[in-house]
Amino acid sequence: MLFTPVRMNKLYAVVLKDKIGKVICALGDTGACHFIEKNSILDFAKKKNQISSIERRIDEILFKFPVREPLRIDTDISNDVDLLLSNLAKDVISIEEITVGRLVTIKKTLFYLKSVYSVLENFEETHYTYIFEAWVPHKYQDIVTASIEEASNGGCSVYFSAPEFGETPPAMLSNPAMMKPFEKLVKAYGLPSYYEIDPTWILFATFPLIFGIMYGDVGHGIALFLLSTGLLLSVKFKEYAPILLSCSIFSIFFGFLYGEFFGLKITPLWLSPSEHIVYFLILSIWTGVLHLVVGFILNAINLWKNKKYLRAIFQVQWIIFSGSSILFLTTFLSKEIIMFTEGFVVLMFFPMASMVIGGVLINSGEGKGGLSGIFIPLYLGLKYALHLMSYMRLLIMALAHSTISATIIAISGHSAVSLALAGFITFVLIIVVETFVVFIQTLRLHWVEWFYLFYKGKGTEFRAFKLP
Repeated sequence: MLFTPVRMNKLYAVVLKDKIGKVICALGDTGACHFIEKNSILDFAKKKNQISSIERRIDEILFKFPVREPLRIDTDISNDVDLLLSNLAKDVISIEEITVGRLVTIKKTLFYLKSVYSVLENFEETHYTYIFEAWVPHKYQDIVTASIEEASNGGCSVYFSAPEFGETPPAMLSNPAMMKPFEKLVKAYGLPSYYEIDPTWILFATFPLIFGIMYGDVGHGIALFLLSTGLLLSVKFKEYAPILLSCSIFSIFFGFLYGEFFGLKITPLWLSPSEHIVYFLILSIWTGVLHLVVGFILNAINLWKNKKYLRAIFQVQWIIFSGSSILFLTTFLSKEIIMFTEGFVVLMFFPMASMVIGGVLINSGEGKGGLSGIFIPLYLGLKYALHLMSYMRLLIMALAHSTISATIIAISGHSAVSLALAGFITFVLIIVVETFVVFIQTLRLHWVEWFYLFYKGKGTEFRAFKLP
């Protein structure tokens, strides 16, 4: 589903002991089960030791090592996995009748059995059956059911249920292929939990947009586009090249808006940041407000999904305050004193008062002390202001990019040597160094200034059991 990890259901299964090995192998073929680890009393250390003994005996035969000790067969057989292991041991003991090819096949099978026994250690048992639980993506539920029933020849009972509140299913992301590189940026910060919004879709739009605002230049954008296209052919950077590719497209777009081409001034389709500094400073702040408001909305959704309804509603107050306070600071401070007073009451005092009341109500409802709720909005408001100020780097980096480009143009001459030198400096200083700096600044605005509002990224990754 859009913005959320893949929907999971909990599998509860009971399988006859003499079929459990086939069932585990069948589930390994589906690759759709994340077995739930439990503090089971089952211990298969003795069986794993026998596997090691058989592997050692095979090595002694294949490489003609001296025999350390005779191979003993464990006669304790409680399921079909134990039976298979016992038969493999008997095959290895009959050296004169076994071929090298058969020994290699046995060694591969033993490798599989290690994985099977590791899974079995999380199961529970009765006299005749094994009981286990696993998380399964909803769309694979029918496939898993059919696999268990076929492998056990009907000797099973299978039941699925939706996660209960408080359970923590593993998270499995399912984004389109074009968004996978941006998904890696999200995972580098932390995997979303099952009940948390996956911000990949929004990052896919806002990351190149913010990068382009700071790196607006048609010529440099084209150079970055060509470099990104080349990186698509490399093995090491192929996964991340699409991010730079999308960033270069937005750089070209904003380059036309700013009227910048390799530091040269062309007719802008909009305005130049270097000529309208105050305007772009205010615009940078408003860009930050809109970005953070999206964060408040996502946080409200997260809180609602986690049944923190009062806190979810409280996010509306933050959205109102973030907009009204900036509107007051950017407009009414330049008005007459009467307008200033009216603006302060409407845009600052009432929103602040409602936030304090909301903080008291939330803390009282959660048993944390109502009076402490008075100071929470003040603390969070100061924190919000500091994060919002970071968005001024949109203007700062745009001005720095324009200034550096213009400086390179100014110091370059008309000779072939000076133009080649200017091209080299441009590539090193702007295409490489400044691209890296702007990329890091863009990442910071998302990870530090935006994620703190709604994203923790402490989920557990869905680990599908697959036979090696």
